Amino acid sequence: MAGYSQKFSDRKKKLHRLLSILRMLDNRERCTPAILAEKFSTTNRTIHRDMLDLDQAGFAIRYDKEANTYIFADPDFTLRDFDLNHDELMALLLGKQVAQKLGKPFSKAFDSLLKKAHKDTGFKTQGRIKRLEEKQQFLVRMEPMEEFEKIEDQYKAVTQAMDNKTELEIVYKAMNSQKETTRQIRPYGLFYNNGIWYTIAYCHMQNDTRIFALDCIKDIKPTSRLYTIPKDFNMDDYFKPTWQMIRYGEPVEVVLRFSKDIARWIKRQKWHPSQQIEENKDGSIIFNAKLEGTEEIKWWTFHWIPYCEILAPAELRKEVAHDIRALGKMYEKD
Repeated sequence: MAGYSQKFSDRKKKLHRLLSILRMLDNRERCTPAILAEKFSTTNRTIHRDMLDLDQAGFAIRYDKEANTYIFADPDFTLRDFDLNHDELMALLLGKQVAQKLGKPFSKAFDSLLKKAHKDTGFKTQGRIKRLEEKQQFLVRMEPMEEFEKIEDQYKAVTQAMDNKTELEIVYKAMNSQKETTRQIRPYGLFYNNGIWYTIAYCHMQNDTRIFALDCIKDIKPTSRLYTIPKDFNMDDYFKPTWQMIRYGEPVEVVLRFSKDIARWIKRQKWHPSQQIEENKDGSIIFNAKLEGTEEIKWWTFHWIPYCEILAPAELRKEVAHDIRALGKMYEKD
């Protein structure tokens, strides 16, 4: 009876030791034979036998001679087997769609993330992932980044500049004027809009923060000049006064009237943080927003012709009236 009790105690100690070793390996702790032998009050020979037992049990463990430590043979292996619920899975797969639109680096990163999800989750989640990937149930519609390789050098240079906090020298060809200028910039961030990547950066030539499309950067070189991003700079705050992304000019109040035919489509969506909507008795609405610059909202109002009327500012109303007259003459041609 005493012998049986001793064997049971030894087996219990060994099980505890094996589980503890697995946890240490999973936490990427240093696991030399000497460290493990001292921790568990045993010998190096016993630790060696433990590793053989774990390996035979299916835990691929190898001894790294250079580092003098035991490690998992697969560096990505983990014991943290977890499961995802349906909403978490859908967020993961929707994220994959978005990543594929943004360009190659994001697509590759998300493929790696999904690979880990396949590998590290439990059988239940793995089955769900496979079924959801085979049958698409959700769709994210956004303009894809075409031919990312054409801007890959610019993208890498900007991200490295932000990491190192070093300025860049660029040759920039503006879309409007098609004029090339050499500038020194301090990148503050990257953002994606309608299929195009941009960097928002301080420009020495303009002595102000500006937006640069990566595909318009014809040459880009790192410099050794250091910079810091202002503590009060925030990308969300920067874009709040814009309709979409262009910020210029003095603040202006834009007032639009939408007829009852289209009012319900306008009311159902939040178009701008500052928007206010007033409903009229005839079913029309008055739409009000405070912006810096009117070019982008002018383009937007064309989408709602003839159900949208610009009430203010007067300059924008005159500008659109001129454009509409030119459009009418175009359609009057045979």
